[in-house]
Amino acid sequence: MLILLDSSFTLIKPSQPVGLVYAQHLEASTNLIIDPETIQAAFRSSFAHAPNPDYTRHNSGHGAEVSWWRSLVLQIFSEILKKNSLSAPASRLEACFDSLFNHYAQPTSWTLYPETVHFLEAASRMGLMAVVSNFDNRLAPVLNGLGIDSYFKKIITSADAQARKPERMIFDFTLKQMNCRSQEACFCGDSYEDD
Repeated sequence: MLILLDSSFTLIKPSQPVGLVYAQHLEASTNLIIDPETIQAAFRSSFAHAPNPDYTRHNSGHGAEVSWWRSLVLQIFSEILKKNSLSAPASRLEACFDSLFNHYAQPTSWTLYPETVHFLEAASRMGLMAVVSNFDNRLAPVLNGLGIDSYFKKIITSADAQARKPERMIFDFTLKQMNCRSQEACFCGDSYEDD
């Protein structure tokens, strides 16, 4: 059996609340102080309604993912600043995005769930495992830094497949990479709709 696993909020989660991290980076880049809960709420809403990356407009899947994240983060900041009658130079907001993107490339920005390693040890006795995640090229180094990459035959991201879950294309790409039929695989994630 092939066991396919999502990454974020299934195996790993941010080590600090997203709103807090965004607020800290925004203050460091612009000297503006925004309530982390305000940012957290804006992030949740914008993330849930954002369209998929446009993979056709970029030279790589990773490039499309970076562009997608940049648009999302800058939109969140723009809406919050406008709502609070604040402003910041575009160059400072761009620098803030770069800082945040690099932050989430660090394994220390993520943490394992308490049961992750126990689950992976048990699941590895049942069959091969692979990660299938709406992520970019930062994921493999993060999982490596957290000490769990060796459990997986492959770590496949939407940047690799140039498609995001729940699109069939990312699952077909994964099954081809793993030389496996869909009937021989199961998937575990945190979202019934996306996974």
